[in-house]
Amino acid sequence: MNILNIAIYFSVLLFLITVFSKIIKIIKAPLHLRWELYPVPHEKGKAHYGGSRLEEVDWWTKPMQHDVLGDWKIMLPEIIFLKAVWEHNKSLWWGTFPFHFALYMLFTNVVLCIIAALMNLGGNTVLNQTGGFDTLMYWLIQYIVWVGSALGVLGAVKLFSSRLFVPGLRKFSAASHYFNIILIGGIYLTAFIWSVTDISFMNNLIGIYTGLITLNSIPELPFIAYLDVWLIVLFLAYLPFTHMTHFFVKYFTYHKIRWEDSPNVSGSKMQAEISSLLNQPVSWSAPHIGADGRKTWVAIASAAPEKIKK
Repeated sequence: MNILNIAIYFSVLLFLITVFSKIIKIIKAPLHLRWELYPVPHEKGKAHYGGSRLEEVDWWTKPMQHDVLGDWKIMLPEIIFLKAVWEHNKSLWWGTFPFHFALYMLFTNVVLCIIAALMNLGGNTVLNQTGGFDTLMYWLIQYIVWVGSALGVLGAVKLFSSRLFVPGLRKFSAASHYFNIILIGGIYLTAFIWSVTDISFMNNLIGIYTGLITLNSIPELPFIAYLDVWLIVLFLAYLPFTHMTHFFVKYFTYHKIRWEDSPNVSGSKMQAEISSLLNQPVSWSAPHIGADGRKTWVAIASAAPEKIKK
């Protein structure tokens, strides 16, 4: 085992621990304000025409009927094809779609490479291309690297130029946005160069995963391959501490803010949680709130608003 092995293990472990800790923190966070916008896609029999169960008399007393497919009909086009970006900002979509879709392709390749490495360890190597599933795996991995990395480079160039030259986007672009694009774009670029210049590319790629699974050193690699792997190590360790965590936070945005429609009925867990939050003291400094650090939300909301002295 060498330093690169250790760095890969560390970055993956740091990534998993940090992501799961953030997920737990979000789950345990206080109740979020809901959008209360309809239709909600998981509402069976209502969403397709823009309605909701609020149309029914005493709707909160009736059982909720969830349509799981309704959720996925909205989520999959958004996750895979970035549908909202296409609908609201087509010029940005031409950069952000290939940039993100390339990540999906390369993550898929990670899974395929793990399977290929396990096959090799079992004596059924994809590197021999003996036909059938072995050959399919070999060329599938190869083509995903080529197509995915090429798409990613194009997307990174388009996104970087858009943030640099489109005035409306440049105003909202921080240094971290440019750095993220350069880092991920560098992963795409080095992967593409490695795949087209290394005659032993597949042997080396599968060898990396085989070495990691067996806790042995990975094979000697060309410089561009080392650069690509080290960039991935940096990216994995860096990602959980950035706004790029939207890749999982978005799930909670949809299900706990946009689509959350559980009724607040008497004696429910939600009612108890809301009551607890309403009895917290308020320390906002806005003068019209009249908060002093001791008054609760209930007290402030129940009192007449104070007039601001001019």
